Amino acid sequence: MSDVEEIKNRLGIVELVGEYIRLQKAGSNWRALCPFHNEKTPSFMVSDERRSFHCFGCGKGGDIFTFVMEMEGLGFREALEQLAGKAGVELQRSKIKDQGPKVDKARPYQILELATKWYEKNLWEGKGKEKILKYLRERGLKDETMKKFRLGYAPDGWRNLLDFLLKKDYKVEEIVQTGLLVEKNKEQIQNSDYYDRFRDRIMFPIQDVMGRVVGYSARVAPGGDEKTAKYINTPQTEIYDKSKVLYGLHLAKTEIKKQDEAILVEGNMDVIASHQAGFSNTIAVSGTALASEQVKAIKRYTENVKMAFDMDPAGQAAAKRSAEICLENDLNVKIVILSSGKDAADVVKEDKEVWKKALQGARHVVEYYFEDVFSRYDSKNPTDKKKIAKELLNVIKDIASPVEQSHWLKILAEKLGTEEKILSGVLKNVGSKDRTATPQKKEEKKAASLERRILGLALAFPKETKKQLKKINPEIFSGVKEKEIAAKIEGTPGEIDGESLKASLPDYESRKIIDESIFEIEVEAENAGASNRYFDPADELKTCIKRMRQLKFREKIARLSQDIREAEKNGDKAAVGMLIKEFQKLTEEMEK
Repeated sequence: MSDVEEIKNRLGIVELVGEYIRLQKAGSNWRALCPFHNEKTPSFMVSDERRSFHCFGCGKGGDIFTFVMEMEGLGFREALEQLAGKAGVELQRSKIKDQGPKVDKARPYQILELATKWYEKNLWEGKGKEKILKYLRERGLKDETMKKFRLGYAPDGWRNLLDFLLKKDYKVEEIVQTGLLVEKNKEQIQNSDYYDRFRDRIMFPIQDVMGRVVGYSARVAPGGDEKTAKYINTPQTEIYDKSKVLYGLHLAKTEIKKQDEAILVEGNMDVIASHQAGFSNTIAVSGTALASEQVKAIKRYTENVKMAFDMDPAGQAAAKRSAEICLENDLNVKIVILSSGKDAADVVKEDKEVWKKALQGARHVVEYYFEDVFSRYDSKNPTDKKKIAKELLNVIKDIASPVEQSHWLKILAEKLGTEEKILSGVLKNVGSKDRTATPQKKEEKKAASLERRILGLALAFPKETKKQLKKINPEIFSGVKEKEIAAKIEGTPGEIDGESLKASLPDYESRKIIDESIFEIEVEAENAGASNRYFDPADELKTCIKRMRQLKFREKIARLSQDIREAEKNGDKAAVGMLIKEFQKLTEEMEK
């Protein structure tokens, strides 16, 4: 048995996917909102029997390896190694293959893990630990909390970490790629062109959803150089993108899913204090507004968010930008009102009951902005009315749900004493963001989808589709793997068996295509039966073959049209005449 099959046998796909998103039972399968695209109605299905997933909305599908690759942004080699570790399978290294140059993508993570342990050791055992621990304890942090979040200390000095890592046989070039070093521009540092980025700072490791250290946020140590920035962060690297990472998510994701709610705060200390107080569903954006990738990460676990940003202008501006992107992605957002001049960590430290009440009293984001805007203007004054409408329509336009938009539009009209249809007309002209999907090569996507559907129908219902199968010519398939599978089906005497066919195919990708194709059809047939809809596999296959034939004709006609235009442009009348005859012949064949 191959390593891949051994891992798939040990790890259930339902359990694995369930670690990332909320699944609900749907017949013999499981259903969820797709983590790979925005949707309101769940179209993402997982089959324990088939050990695969498929989204009927965006078309993505596969097995546990594909899922982890998509969710974590990994290559196959990395996903294989990660899942092997999870399954307790020792990989046969000689058999691990991946396309492209053999770059060890684990090295940056290893360097950062080693650096984190070194920072931790300095905090608990190093010189000057007393002043750092005293400061953190005075901030209200318990020792076990500091250890849970892996806080550390980078001592003062130009090359402390660099020398440590060099002794561990890591190259300067590798360390630079992690963001731990800065290139020097002065001559005071000898023997190297680089020095430590973090010096005399309290270290807050930033970890990805899997708990791997990808970067740091570093606070100047008490008594340190106050002229430098209070906080500095790891710059953008191959493994750290601040627009994709949420501080504390690796620790909070289970509780977020359990409570069906995420508490979103501004800073690292806010997260740590909130977790210590028992609110383990707290995460942070680390001082900036949310980005779309971060919203997608949250949406994997919940659709409900409570934002507790500072009440100063900068905090409120970040809250507004974050709320906008949450509304665009159809999240339910509430605003937590904090005392002026205090952040979440301050509130928790003073009295965690006050923090609890603040969370319980969170206001719906649109309601919050209504109160804020109406408190700043005179709704009886025509000029102020215009300002109120402008500000609030800019909030309403970001709401993804038309029903919810209509609700708030009606309330705004009532409060302003204006006709709803007038505001509705104005709303259409407010720069609403285009939520339509990016156009892709539609014909190619249609063909690929049809090819998978034909294979699925043939393999899921071999008896019912036996007659139609004779009409399938493998040459009409565009996909290389799909064409190979179709040829295998054509060359199989007697009844086709999906499992036997898979066993005859040596490559993982072909077997995956078979599993996905069958699963998609089985789910469709099951759903049809549950809702008493007619589903005839033979009719479906006949329709697919007809549509595939039409697509091929359209492709040929499009190419001929282009050739005719080129011939006309070149003044080649003979070629034009010949091509037009060919065009007419094709059109006639298509209409048969």
